[in-house]
Formats: sequence, structure tokens, C-alpha cells
Amino acid sequence: MMTRAALTAVAVLAAVRGARADATCDRLTAEARAEAALLYAPRLEVEGARAPVAATAGDPAAVGGGLQARVALAVSPIDMLRGRAIERVASAECVREALAETIERVLAIGPRAGERAAIASELSYLAAHAPEVAALVDEARARLASGRGTALELDELRQRQRTLARRAADLEHQRALLDDEPAADAPASLTALADGYRRAVAQVDRRRADTRALSAWQLEVRGGAAGGERLDWFVVAEVGYSLGRPWQRAAERRLARARAGELTDDVRSPVARLARLRQVLTASATTLAAELRELDAELADLAAQEAQLAGLDGDAARGLRARITLTRLELEARRAGLEVLERQHRTLSEGAP
Repeated sequence: MMTRAALTAVAVLAAVRGARADATCDRLTAEARAEAALLYAPRLEVEGARAPVAATAGDPAAVGGGLQARVALAVSPIDMLRGRAIERVASAECVREALAETIERVLAIGPRAGERAAIASELSYLAAHAPEVAALVDEARARLASGRGTALELDELRQRQRTLARRAADLEHQRALLDDEPAADAPASLTALADGYRRAVAQVDRRRADTRALSAWQLEVRGGAAGGERLDWFVVAEVGYSLGRPWQRAAERRLARARAGELTDDVRSPVARLARLRQVLTASATTLAAELRELDAELADLAAQEAQLAGLDGDAARGLRARITLTRLELEARRAGLEVLERQHRTLSEGAP
């Protein structure tokens, strides 16, 4: 019951987080466009000024004072570049958020990764051998009807058949719950997922650094008309550069080093959490490999018993072969699922995030 509840919770959580990733990207894009729209557009300026009176000893009646009005349009290519840079930051953040949501889904499933494929493999085996199981039960029923078998033998085989059917039904239920999680989101390995997240974070930092670098420059052109006693036009061009840019570049390099350390050392970071999951999956793969070896040993023993009974005839031998066959089918079905699960855990855990 707890297993089914956990699977349901994982499926619901995955759907919610998938919708949240799209909504987050829409929000980031909208915020960037809202900010960039003002930077792309020219700026309308209206000024009113009164010039001070400027008089000299040689010209005590020098003209000065009075009101002057100015209307101008200002265009800044640097602001336009800054608007484009802000939108690129949002685009990079969308990629990072999408990867972060994928990581959250992987972490939510955790050691249960690969169960979908394992369940499918075991169900496929059970379905393929269901006619063989039914034939064994029918043969036991026929022996009982002819007086060459016992009711106890038939009841045992029926019970084993029901056990396999219940196992298949339980697996179908688990698969139905897991099917709510998109299979395409499964990463090739935790290493690839962690490396992709590192690159996405680095790209966001680079885009933000590009935006900050533009702040060192000033380039603006203003043109308009100014009027007091008479109306005239004017054009003003301004170019500037901050001498603090070299120190800004040094700070950007420190930021890159600090970010790399944060991703690796901070236990809350997605990369560090993937590293812990990798350790769990590595241990799981080792345990599953040991269990597969035990199953192989049991199957080898059953194969030897079947070989010994192959040359024997009679109802007793047939009944014993039927029981051994059912045991073999149960073990082989379990092995089919465990083999896939072990391979998935091994693949996900190879390398170090």
C-alpha cells in the first residue's frame, strides 16, 4: 500500500513540476521583454530652463536670463544592446530552469529510477509464459480426472498460477502509475545531467556578465528643438567609458570560481544532490548484481534437476517437473525485471556528477 501511495505522489509531483517549469519560463521571458521594451525605444525629453544673467564690466547690459524650452528624442545604442542582453539572460534562465525541473523529477523518483522498464520486462515475460502455466494446470487437472493425480497437486499448481496472476496485476498497477511520468525525461546518466546543469548555470552567468559589461559604456544621441526668443534645433552626442571595467572583469572571474565551488560543495545544490543519488544508485546496482548472481545459481540448480527428470516417465515425474517449471518461471520473471533495473541503475550512476 505504501509503495502505491509513493508512486502516486511521484506521478502527481512530476506533472505539477512540469507545468511549473513552463510557467516559470513564461514569467522570465515576460519580465525580460517588459524591461527590454523601454530600452529598445527612443526616449522623449522635455526640458524647461532659465539661463542665469551673465554681465561683464565691459558690457553691463549683457543679455541673459529668460526661459527656454527644449524638446528632444534620445536614442542609445547601448540601451538597445542592453535590452537584447536582458532577453538573452531570460533565454538562458529558461534552459537552466528546465534542467532544474528535470533534476527535481529525477531526485523525486530517486532509487526508483528504471522501474518502468523493469516492470515492463517482467510483465512481458509473465505474459509470454502464461499459456505454459495454464497448460501445466490443465495437465494436472486431466491427471486428477483420470485418477492418476491428486487434488493436493492440482491445488498447489492452481495456487502458484494465482500467485503469478496477482504478481502481474500488481505490476500492471505500478506501471499505470509510473506511466504518468514522461519516459522521454529520463537522462542518459546523472553525470550528463549534472554537466548539463553546470553548463546552463555558467551560460546564465555569462549572459549576466555581458549585460553588466555594457554598463561600462555610454553612447547616446539626442536631437530636438530649443526655443526661447527664437526656435532652433540641436543635436548632442555623448560617448563615455567607465575606468572601473578592469576591476569588473576581475570580479567576474572570481564569480565564476565561486559558482563552481557552490555547485559542488553546497549540499542544497542540484549537482550535490545528484552526487548523493549517484552513490545510492551505485550501491543499489551492486546489490542488484549480487541478487542476479544468486538467481542465476538457483536457476542453474533447477536446470540440473530438470535434466535429471528429463529421462523419467510417469505421473509422479510429470508432477515434479511441473512444480520445478513453475519455480523456474517465477525466478526467470523476477530476473527479467532485476536485470533491466540493475542495468538502468548502473548506467545512471556511471561517472561522478
